[in-house]
Amino acid sequence: MNDALTMQKENIRVKGLSVQAIRVIAAISMICEHLWLTIASDYIWLHYAGRLAFPLFAFLVVEGFYHTLSPRKYLLRLLILAIVSEIPFNMVYYGAYEAPGHQNVLWTLAAGLTAVMAIHFVKMRLDNMVATGLTIVFASAFMMHIANELAADFGGLGVLTVVLFYTMRNLRYARAGELFGLFMINAVWMGGATVGWIVLNHIVTFPAQLFGLLALPLIWKYNGTKGFDHAAIRFISYSFYPLHMLILGMLMLSGVSIG
Repeated sequence: MNDALTMQKENIRVKGLSVQAIRVIAAISMICEHLWLTIASDYIWLHYAGRLAFPLFAFLVVEGFYHTLSPRKYLLRLLILAIVSEIPFNMVYYGAYEAPGHQNVLWTLAAGLTAVMAIHFVKMRLDNMVATGLTIVFASAFMMHIANELAADFGGLGVLTVVLFYTMRNLRYARAGELFGLFMINAVWMGGATVGWIVLNHIVTFPAQLFGLLALPLIWKYNGTKGFDHAAIRFISYSFYPLHMLILGMLMLSGVSIG
């Protein structure tokens, strides 16, 4: 009887998506976006598919914070990777090796992680709802300001997305909070390009960022496991962001185009 219950629990535990599975989906979404920006600009659906990437990576940063042995080293790795990725990012987004007016998304994720670390520190040390609430407000506002000043990709609202997933984690109504929060961030505050569809002979428009909400059903499938983990996999995960942008940037600058 006990063995049967144990097996049943194990089966339940492995259902859904692991960290590695979500990371792969996020990477595919990101590739779609960067293909559209570089060598496949005729395929607008790639841009829509790419909207899922940032919410997924924001979620993964929060999970990484909870599972790392050293949040400071985790933050340092993000910052180092942000520096390494700057030239490939400039190539993809600006077609140049130098573009000081805009920074890559890893700076945004690092700013979000910094806010989370500050909030968590106060939450654990003081165990006071008022102090924690004030820290959420001020830490978020400060790091949002930093991201905006850096002109980092997704900016302050990207930082807010990371904080959203942290504050909603393990709450009773987390899904409702994540849905409402991400809708406000992506559809109301972020703005950007719009999509127009013809419905019953009328053109219906909505922000392209709204496709980012499709990341939530995937996040809600998270089963709490890391998935397949190996040193080589971790290396690929960290090197993938600058490496794929470097390749796509070189192809674009060489005049390669699809479609």
